[in-house]
Amino acid sequence: MSTDREIAFFDRFEAEHGDYDVLAESAYVRILGELARRLRPAPGMTCIDLGCGTGAFTRRLGRFGLALTGVDISPRSIARAQQIGGATFLVGDVAASTAPAASFDVAVMSGVLHHLPARHARVAGLREARRLLKPGGRFFSYDPNGWSPSMFLYRDPRSPLYSPAGKTENEVLLTRRQLAGELRDAGFSDVQVAGLSGIAYRYVEGPLARRMLPLYNHVYENLMRLPGLQRPLGTFLIATARSDRC
Repeated sequence: MSTDREIAFFDRFEAEHGDYDVLAESAYVRILGELARRLRPAPGMTCIDLGCGTGAFTRRLGRFGLALTGVDISPRSIARAQQIGGATFLVGDVAASTAPAASFDVAVMSGVLHHLPARHARVAGLREARRLLKPGGRFFSYDPNGWSPSMFLYRDPRSPLYSPAGKTENEVLLTRRQLAGELRDAGFSDVQVAGLSGIAYRYVEGPLARRMLPLYNHVYENLMRLPGLQRPLGTFLIATARSDRC
């Protein structure tokens, strides 16, 4: 994994586009609905978003009345997040933050784990999230699903329609079994991983992808919400778990 290139990618995106906020608002509604249903966040709880980017998802967590902290390795992204506000934002490594142990009720990784291509790196990041959680604290993440037909066609190098546009060299697609096993190896319990559809985008790289975006958002993603399709094949994997550390 090239951390320097990862930083350079997101620093460059911020310089060219500003806020890294590529999902449509309807997608955030879907994701936050899952977070609310599974974690039941309450006002006053503390929450850390590890790998927060420019804080697009972190800020939306504010609707739950949480005390929010965001951490990211991209200095330009954090500078942008601090400028927009909505939380305390710090430059740092998701696998080695400077936050004290057992200091958060909720730990979030919003589209982060698929940027860690090696299993040991993902487990290290998950162990850090667990270290930061209070006993009984809850973990939440979302990442592209390796079994999603659209993610395979667009983001798997084996696909004839594969495009590297807007993708860092570190990105990989994850599976439910993979992610569930890594959460357990990191010491979490009550692990649940399932697909979620209805993930529309407001922005994608590449001219062909942008032309296809209305069809993707309004037809494909709605089709994939049908019973029997979403859980195994949903575009994103939603993962939740609990820390029982003493």
